[in-house]
Parts: sequence; structure tokens; C-alpha cells
Amino acid sequence: MLETVDWIRASAIPITTFEAGNGFSDFEPLRGVIGDARIVSLGEATHGTREFFQLKHRLLEFCVSEFGFTIFGIEASYPECLRVNDYVLHGTGDPADALAGTRFWTWDTEEVLALIEWMRAWNATHARQVKFYGFDMQYPTEAALSILDYLARVAPEFATASEGPLWPLTDDFSADHFHLFPKATRGAALASIERIGEAFRRDRRLWVAATSEQEWQLARLNAVVLDQSARLRLAMSHASTISRDVAMAENVAALLALEGPEAKAVLWAHNHHAARETSYFADDKQPLPNMGSRLHELFGRQHVAVGFAFNQGSFQAIESGSGLMDHTVAPAPEGSLDRVLAAAHIPAFLLDLATTPLAGPIADWLASRPLTRSIGAVYSAERVEKYLEAADPRRFYDVLVFVETTTAARAMQSVRPSNPFKRVLAPAATNLELAGSGNVPDGWDWSGSRRAHTHRVALKDKLSPSGGWSVSVARGSAPWRWGQGRLEQTFSADAWRSKRLRFSGAVRAEVQGPGTGAQLYVEIVPKPPEGTPWMMPTAMGIIDRPVRSSHWGRYAAEIDVPEDASGIVIGLVLAGNGVAWFGDLELASS
Repeated sequence: MLETVDWIRASAIPITTFEAGNGFSDFEPLRGVIGDARIVSLGEATHGTREFFQLKHRLLEFCVSEFGFTIFGIEASYPECLRVNDYVLHGTGDPADALAGTRFWTWDTEEVLALIEWMRAWNATHARQVKFYGFDMQYPTEAALSILDYLARVAPEFATASEGPLWPLTDDFSADHFHLFPKATRGAALASIERIGEAFRRDRRLWVAATSEQEWQLARLNAVVLDQSARLRLAMSHASTISRDVAMAENVAALLALEGPEAKAVLWAHNHHAARETSYFADDKQPLPNMGSRLHELFGRQHVAVGFAFNQGSFQAIESGSGLMDHTVAPAPEGSLDRVLAAAHIPAFLLDLATTPLAGPIADWLASRPLTRSIGAVYSAERVEKYLEAADPRRFYDVLVFVETTTAARAMQSVRPSNPFKRVLAPAATNLELAGSGNVPDGWDWSGSRRAHTHRVALKDKLSPSGGWSVSVARGSAPWRWGQGRLEQTFSADAWRSKRLRFSGAVRAEVQGPGTGAQLYVEIVPKPPEGTPWMMPTAMGIIDRPVRSSHWGRYAAEIDVPEDASGIVIGLVLAGNGVAWFGDLELASS
């Protein structure tokens, strides 16, 4: 191992600073690695390390100023990131709100905000502009709403016809439960998406004339992302051929095509996504493509992959049951890649993996696939071994970045994710009267939207149609249209098995447009396997369409409760901006 450490020490390119704006003298040896690449993918060993984020900022500066890169792409939702793009190009809006609106708390940090501000400053002083794009496709809501907005401009009647079948994908609550909707409802939505895709191809000339080529391209990619996201949701419980990683790679390729043959992109993602060889395998041990391997297929050596590793220190990640917090880890295990890199005693450095000896003890050790840390958005100190994987970095990356001791990324304090529902299984439903002494009715669990612009809940007595308690859920406005506020409770299914359960209530709402409305719902929770605290619902009853009427009306959600049901969830939800009122709740069976 001493020979390996000596080689690392001799080959290491020391990093002189993590701070942006200090030149690139330490990055000069990378010129030959980047060369004429069209894509430089920057990975990370955790989704919450300050030094990784700062070095990515510096590498973006280097690629933009020295190599003419014109795109920054991040592992975040494509349509939501367009708000950030508006800011970096035109100074439109508030950058902190735009960053929060990307939905990814992982990037909702001081370090990424500083990168966005640098992009804005660059664009304000240079003719060659740099654009900010997301290439992920996990959320359909903003994509669906943006498509309806575009269609309203170019084909109003088609927009109106599309709004009906697309409704399950135009608000977060419905979209999250799309896989549980009736087959006919799912099928109508997918057929509508297919018709929209055909219309983009058929009517391109007319729609470009009515808007512009750029607007058509951006809207068409929203249609692609909507299709990808809808199929990804069906993969939760139905056969689906969608791969998130392949979709992300193809979205990157689409963005490069949109920006033209001279466009070049710096990408920001986890090591798993950035690596040019996959680390994903199916149950039968067959390799599953990751984003980097698909990009390597499409772009070959024009795709450069940069991996990140560390020995010890802190990072932020979600702790199950505790929410987002900072974690600290001790030095990596003896013999691991991270620990051997640390033995060079260089605080931070780059390693050009092309300089690795082709044979001998160093090559043999790397070929043995030593362990290295791989931590995403979730971490538990009780399962440290889960976050180690065997890897030969030469097969994954062109360059490896190493940091001996890390600190946690600095989250924007006003936008930390809220804790999830408690999911306590009560013996029976309680407090359908919605009474309480605070804002949340007793016995009910509340979850507002993440981020600063959250939904609020309030109780009022004598306001329901029968003169009883009512509860309101409201969000006056937000820079984005996605988000939901929910009240729910979970109780034993013992008294309801083999019955048809009907959950009804009085509902009214003051909302406007697609993507908004009030819902009542009921879900079935199966019995969890031994040692598993909670199972996801496997069936749902819901009002056919969100309520948007400002007048009280009575609505119901119904479902058959199977013999093997463990729990039942009942809930009230407002999606989007506006206010909804609920009251006079009842549970009945037939």
C-alpha cells in the first residue's frame, strides 16, 4: 500500500482554495482532460457537503471562462429550474425563491445561491450567456401547468380539451397518487400526453410563428418531462419502462440540441449519476444504465466525468424520523479508497486517473474495487456499512476530487423541509367534528408544503353548513404553483374490513385555474412485514375532480376495505394557492 500512497502523493494536483473568484492556477493540469469535451459531469459523494459544492462552483467558473461552456445543468426539476434561468439571464424575480422553487432541498443552500449569483454577474457583463437548466423529471405538476399555459397561447381550444384528462397530473397531491387512480383515469391522462406530443410535432411551424422557436423548444421539453414523470409514477405499482437516469441523460442531450452545436454543459449530480459506468444492477445482476453511462453512449469521449470523495467530516442529510440535520463521520475504514487517499496527507487535491499505472500493485489495488463512501439525501449513523460501495474509480471517472475533512453545506434556514406525518395507527377514527383548541384539530396530523411559502391551517367554530366546526387550509400566494397542505389521520381497519367505506364532508374552495382545488380522500394501508413500521397505501378513494366552487357542497370518497387491510387513512387537502374549507365530516359503510 505504501507504493500506492507514494503514487497518489506524486500524482496529486493540490487544490489551493475552495473559494470562488480566486483564479484557476491549481486547475491548469485539467486543461488537457477537458479539452474539447461537450459535457463535464460533476459528481459528489454526499448531497450535502460544502466543499464539494464550492469546488463545483469553481469548476463551473473554469469551464465557462476558459472553455466557453454555456449551460449549467443540475439534478433538479426541468420546469421549476426555468425560474432560476430567468434570474441568471434577466435578473427576474428573487434568486432565493427561485432556488427554493426547484423542489430540491439538497441544493437549497448558501453555496448554490452563490453560484447562481455568480452566473447572474457573468451574464450581466458578457455577451456569451450561461443558462441554468434542470434535467430531472420526477415531478409532473409544473410541466403539466406550463404546457397548458403554452397551449392556451397557441391552441386555446386544444388547451381546454387537454385540461380535463390532465387534471391528475396538475397538482402535487393527485400526481403523487397517480398510480392509485382508476385505470381509465390514468389511461386518459397518458393518452392526452401522447396527443400533446403529436400536436407539437404536427403544428410546430404554426406554434413557432405564434411564439418563437425557443419557446416552442422549451414547451416541447415540458411535454417530454411530463410523459417521463407520469410513467415514473406508474412504475410505483404498474409495469413501466421508464428509467430516471436514462431520462435525465436524454434531457441533457435535448438541452444541448436546443442550445445549438456550439453549446457545452457542466452538469451537477451525485456520483452515481455522473459516473460514466453504471453502479446500478437489477435483481438478476444485469447492469442498469445510469445517466453517465447513457451520456457516454451518446457523446463518447466528449463526456468527462469527475467524481468526489472524502475521508471524514460533516454533511447535511435527512435522518429518518428527525428531518434534515448535520451528520459527522469519523475517518473512512482502513483499506478503503477514501482512507488511502487521505494517507497522502494533502488536504484537498485532484487526481487525473489517466495517469494511473496500467499494471502493477497500484493497478491491481484499484481493480480490486476498494470501498468508498456513497451518501445521498438520507443518512443513518446506525447503518454506516450501507453507505459504502465497492468501486474502481478508473472505470467511473476521468478525474477524482478528494477532500480530507469536510463541513456541512449551509442550508437556507427559512426553507428546511418539514417533518413527515407521524403515521400513528389509532384504534379508530377520531374527532370528525374537527374541534380543537389550536389551529390543528385534535387527533389530526398536519403537513404544510415545504419551503418558506407554506400552507396554513386554522379552525373556526359554528362555520360549517350545520353550524359546527370547520377547518381551513390556505396559501395566499407563492412564486410557484406546486405544493399542498394536508390534514389526515390513520386508524385501524378492524371495524371496516369487507365493507365499503364512505368518507364524506362539506367542502368549498376559493381557487383559480388548473392545479388548484380541495380534495377529500381515503386510503388503504396493508399490513406491513414484520420489522417494517409502515407500508405505503395500496388503494385510494378520492373525489373525481378537485373542488373549486366557493359554495358549500357535499362530496364523498369511497373505497372497498379488503380483509387484509391494516389501516385506513382519511384526509383533507388543498393543492396550490387559495383557500379551502372542510366541515361536517362523516364515515359510513355499506
